[in-house]
Amino acid sequence: MSQINPTPESPDGSRRFTLEMIGFSDAEKNMLASTFRLTGRRHFCYITPTADEPRADIYLINADNAVALAAMREHAPNVHSPAVLVGREPVSVGWPFVQKPIHWMRLFEHLDEVMTNALLERSKREKETDTNWDGQTYRRTIDKIEQSAPAPALTSPVLNESVLVVDDSATVRAFMRIKLAPFHFDVDFAENGEQAIEMAQAKTYTCIFLDIMMPGIDGYEVCKRIKNNSDTKKTAVVMLTSKNSMFDKFRGNWAGCDAYLGKPVPEDDLLATIARFLPSARS
Repeated sequence: MSQINPTPESPDGSRRFTLEMIGFSDAEKNMLASTFRLTGRRHFCYITPTADEPRADIYLINADNAVALAAMREHAPNVHSPAVLVGREPVSVGWPFVQKPIHWMRLFEHLDEVMTNALLERSKREKETDTNWDGQTYRRTIDKIEQSAPAPALTSPVLNESVLVVDDSATVRAFMRIKLAPFHFDVDFAENGEQAIEMAQAKTYTCIFLDIMMPGIDGYEVCKRIKNNSDTKKTAVVMLTSKNSMFDKFRGNWAGCDAYLGKPVPEDDLLATIARFLPSARS
């Protein structure tokens, strides 16, 4: 993939783009929208358009759906309002393609790349309009003014939310720090269950990622104590485990955990999981 061109950063917030999803089921749209909430924590944020917006900034197309590919031609994405496709098998339509199952960071990077180029093209068009551009020479039918994407809005930066990672492995702690840092989470760490309980009572966390096998009390007991405490019971607890038997999951569910992630932790599963527990998703 080509390197993303630099784009000016606003001191007032991130750039917000409307993203229209074409050819996806309602379940797929909900899953995508949930994970796209994470982009609200980045410089480029992608949200679903409202009914009063005449044209989306960018289109996400289900390449496995022939009807969606036909609809894409009707929407006529262009350099000012581009498209990204996702699917099982690549299609040659001139837009970036992300293969399923979706690698979230790769998808975010493709979206950022085409929107960076779109912003540059929009800037060129504005300069040409302000000088000697006659409005016809470089205009295609799909680039008519009434169809042009609106200028991206600026949103206030999302305040950092705190995440606690409880694991006695320095490798796991480093991995979690690296993967969560781009989304501006305030990440704290604990190496054992006793320390985790103390930290959870002293600070509000959006999510606690909890290893099962640790020195001292195990993750099941830590989870049970967190969920039985009125001050911490609403905190999402995600078990990090290499134990995937039905009995182990039953023990986790009995302790009150909200989700499981297997070790080694897949990056895409990590992002999709934490997106489920953001306040915007829970509300």
